[in-house]
Amino acid sequence: MFNLNRSVLRQALDLSPVATIIVDTRKPVAEVVYANQAFEAMSGFDVAELVGHRWDRLLVDGQSNEFDCERVMNILCHHRLGVSDHISLNMLPLFDQPGVPRFWMGVERPTLETAAIAADNDRDALLAVLRDARVHLRRLDGRDSATGILNRRAFDDILERDWVLAERDQRPITLMLFKVDSFDEYRQIFGRHAADACLQKIAHSITGSLRRASDLLARFADDQFSVLVTQSDEAKLQEFSASIAAKIRGLSIHHPRSTVDRFITVSFGIATAVPGGADTIDTLIEKATSAIAPRLNHDTSAGVI
Repeated sequence: MFNLNRSVLRQALDLSPVATIIVDTRKPVAEVVYANQAFEAMSGFDVAELVGHRWDRLLVDGQSNEFDCERVMNILCHHRLGVSDHISLNMLPLFDQPGVPRFWMGVERPTLETAAIAADNDRDALLAVLRDARVHLRRLDGRDSATGILNRRAFDDILERDWVLAERDQRPITLMLFKVDSFDEYRQIFGRHAADACLQKIAHSITGSLRRASDLLARFADDQFSVLVTQSDEAKLQEFSASIAAKIRGLSIHHPRSTVDRFITVSFGIATAVPGGADTIDTLIEKATSAIAPRLNHDTSAGVI
């Protein structure tokens, strides 16, 4: 018998056609720490919405949220997809050491309908339809289909609005771009689903690092994320961007073909401008893009313009 490393097991969960969610019950209030793509498709929720979400707020009203034994729990679905009102999950304990389980895994409980679909080999087709609907709805409401954060179109609209306000107040505006190093190679090795899961983790890491309610994160390009902030202090911007890059490297997402590191890393570029005069939105983007310097190792950083 051979040992499966964590990366392989994570990919198996991500790609499983069975809706699966994991809850951390050792925290003061139980919260979601993982959901796979099948759960996204069946529930209508995004991973970005679910991770860190309180467990009791997902349950159908009137249910106990106690984790005292294996049992069935019903989860509310997001109404934007028009799927059934809830998903029934078999809750199973996961032990990181002997004793009381720290995590509980919810696995979709087959119903007569889902059993019939599986028997007719139509389950994959149903999931594909739901995923396509989810992608379409995300595009309509300005969100990226892979990560659930703002997409480029929505980001451009907000940047134009903020640019006008900053020009009126004569205050600086800063754009930070984070580029995933050797991302095409990662996708070629592990496939689209694993690449999307990687982007979700990066988006979640950046979101958790933002300090102000006005800070804005978006999927800027296939392998790039943009952050819009009002901070203009060069030293603080460098420190902030470097801390985000270190946090992403700390995710330890294995990348055997990276030209930078054995794990997924990001390079970053920063540009600050005061709207008006020679500066435009296009020049701000050009400066941030040109400031993305190829990284020789995970301790080096890019420049600020």
